[in-house]
Parts: sequence; structure tokens; C-alpha cells
Amino acid sequence: MPPLLYDIMRVLLLLTGPAAFLCLLNAGIALRKEGGTVFWVGGGFSKHMLWAVIFLGLEPTLTWFQSLGVPVFFPPGAAVGTPWLAGIQQDIAMFVSQFIVARIAPVAAAFFVIRAVLDTTSGTGPLPSILAAMFLLAISNTHALIDTWTPAGNRFAIALGLESMWTYLASRIFPIAAGLSVCGAVIQFAFNRPGYLRLLACAGGFLTVSALWILINRMM
Repeated sequence: MPPLLYDIMRVLLLLTGPAAFLCLLNAGIALRKEGGTVFWVGGGFSKHMLWAVIFLGLEPTLTWFQSLGVPVFFPPGAAVGTPWLAGIQQDIAMFVSQFIVARIAPVAAAFFVIRAVLDTTSGTGPLPSILAAMFLLAISNTHALIDTWTPAGNRFAIALGLESMWTYLASRIFPIAAGLSVCGAVIQFAFNRPGYLRLLACAGGFLTVSALWILINRMM
């Protein structure tokens, strides 16, 4: 293979990490557009999260070709031999980390905090905008977490990442959501507002989602 083509492919693989950061930024913005506390299946948030997992698990997935007998010419950890291509890769990675992640994401989160205040004044509630702001402020940690879910050298990295995301959602996020639902139900009941029974039902659903999934699997 010509060395230039090798270096171009290596640069593209090295840029999968910054691309995942951009996907997470778009996911946070799409989360607020879709409601903040909910998101559409197949909507912008789920698509961007899926692409973040795909980008971070792309390089380990290339071992599929090795298992099929096709040689892989860009092993993990290999350096870019062409200096100007290496410079382009480093500049793009620095731009994403120091400008997009360190500057744009916090500014977008700040605007969502302002939106939370405006939502409160309009009577719709600040929680959706606050959750979107928290997601944007935590994209670095989310990126690192997804990176650990897509282990290097495992050809099932993308599938493992999606499975780990489901496990984290069911074991960590849903219990927190259940607690928030109970708090919301108490507030609704204290102010004699309708809807507290619906929030209690949501809390029960959040706490039993894993059991429901196991039941559906056994029924099938």
C-alpha cells in the first residue's frame, strides 16, 4: 500500500475520537429539542449517541477483517508518517478539545440554564433545560466512559458499547429518574395538583425496567 494512503487512513482513524465529541455535543442539543426529560427513538439524540459509540468502537471493529483473513494495514498505535498529515490531525484534535469541548459546550450549557429560567417563568418547568445543560457539561466524562465500553482489540466493540450503555441506563440513570419522579409526585400532591399518580407509576416503571426486559425475553 502507498504510504500516503496508509497515513490518510490512520489520520481518519485518529479523528474518530474528536468526531465522537462532536456527536455528544449534538446529542446534548438534540436532547433539549426533543423534550429534555424524554427523547425520540430514532430521533436526533439517539442517532448522535449511536454514532458516538460507532466512532469510538470503529478501530477495534476492524479486527473483523483480520478474522476473515484480510490484512489490516493500520494497526492500533501506529504513527502517521507524513508530517503535514500528522499536523492536520493534531490541529483538528486540538481544535475540538480546546475550542468545542472546553469553550462551546459550556457556553451552550449556560444558554440552556438561561432557558431553564425562562421555562420557569412561562410555567413549563426548568428540568428539561437543566438536564440538557448537565449533559453538555459532562461530555468529556461521557466520552471517556464510552471509550472504556469499547475495548481495543475486540471486534464486538460497538455491540459491547451499546450493551454497556443500556446497562448503565438501567442501573444508574433510571433509579435517579425514579427518585426524581417520586419527588415530583410529592410536590404535585402537596400543592393539590393532578398528575402525581402518573409520576408514581413512572417511578415504578423506572425501577422495574430490567425485570420487564428479562420478562419479555423469556416470553419470546
